[in-house]
Amino acid sequence: MPIETDLEFLVSGKALRGKLFVPEDSPQPPPVVILQGGLGGPAESNWGMAPAFAAAGLACLSYDHRNTGYSDGEPRQEFDPWQQCRDLRDIITHLALRDDVDAGRLGLWGVSIGGANSMFVAAMDTRVSAVVSIIPPVSGWSARSLQSPETLAELEARIPVDRLAQLEGAPAQTIRLHGKPTPGDPVMFSDQEGLEFVEKMIHGLPSFRNAITISTLDRIFEMEVTAYAERITAPLLMILATEDSVAPVEEAREMYARIPEPKELIEFPGQHYEILSQHFPEIIQRSTRWLADRLAG
Repeated sequence: MPIETDLEFLVSGKALRGKLFVPEDSPQPPPVVILQGGLGGPAESNWGMAPAFAAAGLACLSYDHRNTGYSDGEPRQEFDPWQQCRDLRDIITHLALRDDVDAGRLGLWGVSIGGANSMFVAAMDTRVSAVVSIIPPVSGWSARSLQSPETLAELEARIPVDRLAQLEGAPAQTIRLHGKPTPGDPVMFSDQEGLEFVEKMIHGLPSFRNAITISTLDRIFEMEVTAYAERITAPLLMILATEDSVAPVEEAREMYARIPEPKELIEFPGQHYEILSQHFPEIIQRSTRWLADRLAG
């Protein structure tokens, strides 16, 4: 089993908390991989993967984004991808000060929005040596298609109202992250495969909250990772779902085609959450082996 260490990083005045897992009896500081989950997925949903990374000779770190999980920040449950990417670059700097991992051999591994974050940071930060992006939503504009036109109009009308209310001191408005929508009570994700996956893998975790702020929608809609495709020069492994409509697979394929070599594409049959439910052990095995080869040094 890997050696587990609780960590706290001070980033822009906020304490971001997580765990670092280092392979036991490693003869030298091992490469390190930073793990990022999907929207609303807390860091502890990734901690169970640490033995698989350690078996490949890799240390791994998973921490909660600001405003979520065990980390500090307000408003609670606001997820801001651009801010998360800036924080991730600061986390990389913190890792460079440690002597139990080799931050000169650093990889990023992310699922869904975590995969999009990982590609953006790889495009902007030359310290990233390899990146794995799994079912990434590469265009925030496409996230609008998750809602019916009527619900989307309702949510977009709430965004400026919520901005003004927060300015006047009111708490941030929230909607449910997963569930069945009802009139006047929209949710972000309502597909059956997603509901089954999060119920099994995430909902029981102490740090999970089934909510996102209305302002999160605004933050997601503005993120366009596709614009940075040509800047990704680190080796890339992209893993997609052939029928993905949550993170539209056609857009991810188009972005992949623009990314320079070296790169590799793997596709599993099914929908966004479906491939996680049915193929996750294989995805972990193949991605950790790929990272170990690229970060061997």
